[in-house]
Amino acid sequence: MPVTIPAFIGLINDDNKPVLIYVPPGEADDVNKVLKYNTFANIALDYFESQLFTWSSMENHFTIKSFFEIEGVSVYGMLIKPTGLKIIIGFDALTVKNDEKKIHAVFEAVKRLYVRVKCNPLMDSHDADNNALIETLEGKFDKYFSSDEPPSQTTEQA
Repeated sequence: MPVTIPAFIGLINDDNKPVLIYVPPGEADDVNKVLKYNTFANIALDYFESQLFTWSSMENHFTIKSFFEIEGVSVYGMLIKPTGLKIIIGFDALTVKNDEKKIHAVFEAVKRLYVRVKCNPLMDSHDADNNALIETLEGKFDKYFSSDEPPSQTTEQA
C-alpha cells in the first residue's frame, strides 16, 4: 500500500513545547506553508485542553481525534497519556477524505518512528535541546514519507 504523505507532523511535549513541526521536503522550502502548518499545530493544542477532546474521536480509532479542517488541510491529533506527547498531523483534505485506515496508518508510523528514535541507546542522553532527536526524526520522516512504499518493518533501523 502506498504511503499517505501528510501535509505536516507536529510533535509536542507534555509542557506544550514543540519537539518538532515536520513539513515534508516538497513543501519545506515554502515559508508560507511552513508558517501555516506551525499555526495549525498551535491551534490544535487548544483542542487537547477542550472538553470536546474526550469524545471527538474517529469512529474506529478512539485515540485519534479529528480537530478541524481549514484551507484544505484536515488536522488530527493523538495524546499519548503516559508521556504527555501530543501528535498532530495535517493531511490534504482531498487525499484522506475521512479514510480512517490511511489516517491511522500514518499515526502508527509516526508513533513507531518516534519510539525507535527516542529509545535508541545510541542517542545522546545529554542533548537538552533535543537537536540530535530532531535531526534523526527529520531524517526518518523524510525517508519514510518520501517513498511510494514504506520501509519494511524488519529492515528499518532506528
